[in-house]
Amino acid sequence: MHLRLLALTAVLPISHACDRGAAPADPAVDAPLTATTEDIYTVGASAGEEWETFGGVGAVAFNAAGELSIFDGQSHRVVVVDADGGHLRTFGGQGEGPGEWQWPFGFTVLRDRRTVVFDMGRPGTFEIYDAVGAFERGVTVDVMQGAPGRLLLPLPDGRLVSTGGPRFSFPSSDEEPDYRRDIHVFSLAGDDTRVLYRAWDLPPTDVEVTVENEQGRQEMTINRLRAFEPGLHLAVHADGRLAVADSTTYEVKLIDTDGNVTGTFGRPIAPLVVTEEIKEATRALRIEEYSYSSGLGFMGQQMSSAEAAQFRETFMKQVETMVFADEIPVLAGMAVDPEGRFWITRSPTEIGGDALTDILTADGDYLGTLPGGGLAIPDAFGPDGLMAYIEADEVGVQRVRVTRLVALERQ
Repeated sequence: MHLRLLALTAVLPISHACDRGAAPADPAVDAPLTATTEDIYTVGASAGEEWETFGGVGAVAFNAAGELSIFDGQSHRVVVVDADGGHLRTFGGQGEGPGEWQWPFGFTVLRDRRTVVFDMGRPGTFEIYDAVGAFERGVTVDVMQGAPGRLLLPLPDGRLVSTGGPRFSFPSSDEEPDYRRDIHVFSLAGDDTRVLYRAWDLPPTDVEVTVENEQGRQEMTINRLRAFEPGLHLAVHADGRLAVADSTTYEVKLIDTDGNVTGTFGRPIAPLVVTEEIKEATRALRIEEYSYSSGLGFMGQQMSSAEAAQFRETFMKQVETMVFADEIPVLAGMAVDPEGRFWITRSPTEIGGDALTDILTADGDYLGTLPGGGLAIPDAFGPDGLMAYIEADEVGVQRVRVTRLVALERQ
């Protein structure tokens, strides 16, 4: 993600952002926002100290003191830096002992500054560390009741909410097809794993296709690419309820701790219908992205010319057999900042275009829209306007850039 410093006609304190200017009379019309940020620090290097050479940053999170925890799952560690980007500590490690991980999958920092890492190694376990990175205990998860995904959101009562983990249910042939996506709540006491809410989903499509050669013989079976499937976006509301967006429309549901929908909010912006022109543009963009990334090799490993040719042939067949949803979902991302405001990213209105980001109050009232290519939802919000972005340079070296949001204002 990239940040751009946007000019302001007047700078407002962040706590009073968006106080000026009237909302548009038509709720479907965007009210442009300008924003100003200041760079704080950047960590991550291809050649530097061991702690700042990242293998694969999966997530980041601030604590209340402004310290940033960097979850480097590929290197089996969490790196913590202070408010100036200086190294504080590193903990974790690869192995089977206490405080070590086999397959680190999910990560979060709790409100009391403890860190939780979900290790998918058998059995699945929440590894809990205190405020200074010392291992406290592990809590085993019965993955047959539900496995956490990569996104772990702390609730005010200390439980975690998650979705997107592997599913281990085995429905019988007599059961009706299930098109729902389960949102689970997990207790760090290990005594409460349950489905909080069953989100909407599209009916499944065939995930594989058999490719035949010119003689009609089976050549290979490939996974089909999918486009425009609705995401399942989660955030924790300022009052502790869960905010869920699971459809193709601009609607956010508010769900209490018993799984009841207590309210909704959104904007009257309709999803785009997927046309043949959109399909062709999407295929062309995928091919363009592949051509750019193929020079880096597969999974960071350089391929031989024969391997690269085979890989490209398979990819091109995947593009040819791509599955498209009927419409492009309006929402592409959602988060809540420390002031309780919703940041909602909308899908671009044209293939390859820039996404717009709406900002709404904790009550769901529309404040305005940040321009495409400008300030985007960060990978983590922190205190005093801090925002962290996971980035990579042109050769794939990861870094984490921290900025401060100084002000927002309607134009």
